[in-house]
Amino acid sequence: MPTYVFTCESCRHEFSVETPWSKKSEVRCPKCEGAALKEMFGRYTLSVVGADGQSAADPSCGCGSAGGG
Repeated sequence: MPTYVFTCESCRHEFSVETPWSKKSEVRCPKCEGAALKEMFGRYTLSVVGADGQSAADPSCGCGSAGGG
């Protein structure tokens, strides 16, 4: 499941949240519960869960980085 980074436009708190793309509009600021959020594009990760149930981001992935893969 992807992790998205948001900045709250009310209190300026920056936070990340793991949520499906279809539920991004339901995300609220954990500090002030505001709904006016700005997504920080290019600052997200995708966790992959293995057969053992462990979650790990792929460090070889250049997603979101300049010249990335």
